[in-house]
Amino acid sequence: MTKAEDDEDRKRTQHIDVPLGVRVRAIRENHGLTQADMARMLDISTNQWGRHESGANRLPAARLWQFCEALNIEVAAVFRDQPFVTARPSAAFIPLPEPQRPFSLHDEAGETSAPAPTESQGMLVQRIGAAARELSPQRQRTALAVIRALKNEDLD
Repeated sequence: MTKAEDDEDRKRTQHIDVPLGVRVRAIRENHGLTQADMARMLDISTNQWGRHESGANRLPAARLWQFCEALNIEVAAVFRDQPFVTARPSAAFIPLPEPQRPFSLHDEAGETSAPAPTESQGMLVQRIGAAARELSPQRQRTALAVIRALKNEDLD
């Protein structure tokens, strides 16, 4: 591939590469890891991992799989709720059905239910963490107090 072809290809995928990098960075940070920690786990340089997170370099599928394996998360979780838009769908593009939301706090009757078996505990913790990051610091402390109270309730 020539440099011109590579540049053109990069322009066609930048709308995915950059948000994907932002997403893997958020997941890494949610697990309390630095870029250096992640790079060591994947046996690559810290600079290379940083370029993946910035979207400057594409994140190969194999490395994305290694990332998910290292953090014990599903690959699909990386793409869940991402605002990826295609620049122009190809003629062969066939839309896939929307995934069913595997987690619900209430069933149709309004009764509290446990997470669906397909929801991994790690993903649930990530979703709680993501929601908490959007709260003010005061509300984050309140949410933490509620979680701790619920934990103590479970011990009784």
